[in-house]
Amino acid sequence: MKEFTNPTSNIAVFLDAERHFLEALTRWNYFPNQKDSSTELPPCFSTSRFTPEVAEELSEIALTSDRKDFQFDLVEYKATRFNNVPRALGLIHPLAYSKLFTTIKIHREELLELMHDENSAITAEQHNDGRMFIMNYEDHETKTKNTLDRSFGAGFRAHADVANCFGSIYTHSLEWAIQGYDEAKKQLKKQVQNKKGPRHWSSAFDTALRNTKRKETTGLPIGPCTSSIAVEIILAAVDKELAGRFRFIRYIDDYTAYCSTHLEAQDFIRALSIALSQYRLTLNLSKTKITELPEPLVDSWVTKLTNAIPWKMEPSGSLSLYTHDAISFLDFAVHLNRAEPDGSVLKLAAGFICGRAKGDTAATVFLYVLNLSWHYPILLPLLEKIDVTSDYYDKDSLVHKFNDILEVNALHRRSDGMCWALYYLKQLSAQPTPENVTRVVETLDATAIALLSSFETGEEAAVAFANQVIEGGGLYELDRYWILLYQLFFHGEIANPYAEEPTFEILKKHDVQFLNPPKRSSKAEDYCFYYSNPFRETGENPVSFQAFLDGNL
Repeated sequence: MKEFTNPTSNIAVFLDAERHFLEALTRWNYFPNQKDSSTELPPCFSTSRFTPEVAEELSEIALTSDRKDFQFDLVEYKATRFNNVPRALGLIHPLAYSKLFTTIKIHREELLELMHDENSAITAEQHNDGRMFIMNYEDHETKTKNTLDRSFGAGFRAHADVANCFGSIYTHSLEWAIQGYDEAKKQLKKQVQNKKGPRHWSSAFDTALRNTKRKETTGLPIGPCTSSIAVEIILAAVDKELAGRFRFIRYIDDYTAYCSTHLEAQDFIRALSIALSQYRLTLNLSKTKITELPEPLVDSWVTKLTNAIPWKMEPSGSLSLYTHDAISFLDFAVHLNRAEPDGSVLKLAAGFICGRAKGDTAATVFLYVLNLSWHYPILLPLLEKIDVTSDYYDKDSLVHKFNDILEVNALHRRSDGMCWALYYLKQLSAQPTPENVTRVVETLDATAIALLSSFETGEEAAVAFANQVIEGGGLYELDRYWILLYQLFFHGEIANPYAEEPTFEILKKHDVQFLNPPKRSSKAEDYCFYYSNPFRETGENPVSFQAFLDGNL
């Protein structure tokens, strides 16, 4: 049993392993939400109301003939990285995701066993906020301890990572990883000879994954934990080829091996390349290198930045941060960033002091980081750590600046930059300018236009755009804008664009809202709390979801 605090209610509940797994798949790790700080999407986007029971009901929808032929497309969300180059994350269509969810649910135990890998630093586990996967790059203390343990006695370090890992996954290779290559080929031959013969469950998993993305066999949507499960299974199979021969650790698709000699380090890279090639994956040659040890545990810029943190010890023993010290620290980070011009310096620096600064100092830090965010939109989520509505700021000036940030990110078509700017405008009870409304619509970005529709100045333009999509597009075009279309359908602005699919009706029936959900819980969420109630009598099985809705407790 695992105790966790529900993020929406602050009520301590207990989840058994299976229930946690199912809620993580649906409520907490459906949309891209795997960073330690949960900053991929602004917090106005939420899947907490998309519960296992809702997904189960959706999964029972029979597909139309067109759906069977084409399956589903998805919404792309362009997230800006340190170097301002966007990475396309995926918001899978709820019906496609529900079909995938039920396949994973049935084979949960087998999948967890296949993911078990002592050489992987990322595992599927129960986290306190309900998530299953958290990709934590910033836990320096744990990383330092583990690195010291693994590197003891080693003369060389080999580093390599998989080139475009999620985008290069060949979905059929899941069957090879799960069954073994030879057995998978035997099964395929049997199926060719007898088309009605039984299929291994890994084939159904492969098919369900492909169906979320136009039936394509190459590439997985980045963000949902279903894709992380698939990658972990394949790379765990790769790791088994190397385990026992080398001392190494893998962090998602990033490998580090500690070797006695340079020759052993070369052997590791060669062996890794061969093992990956069996699953049609390759190494990123630009990031493959061998380093003679000892070497510093962290990059020199991290050490410089950490040593420059401007905390002052007060006589009371508390730490304080003064405005002039905060400015000097951020100035130092800007200088340091010129030598490491990918934005990671600034993110780490802002992360150190945002949220810790108080009063006037917090206001100055906020404005400084806001200015930097115009250049580096990856910093925008850090402003969430400081109250944007504080009386320390000139609201009109902030609104103007966020509109400027919205404009530049619309120009570069960055989903995250636009969405975070709109999120802060909503926090300020302000509006995007009419010019920016037009600019956002012209980006054709589903998430930004969906958020735009919640503004008085943007609703009409968002509805008009949605109607154009409905009138001119087929299923794929609708799928690329499903979150916008559902947002407008939920609020009665448009009719159901999927005339032959009840997906939207079922979601609305259960009060599922993916954007700006109210603070009160839905009935589906209440059932999750009831299901996990630790005070239910021992041995008492929970009533069905339908019985709960009917009040039969």
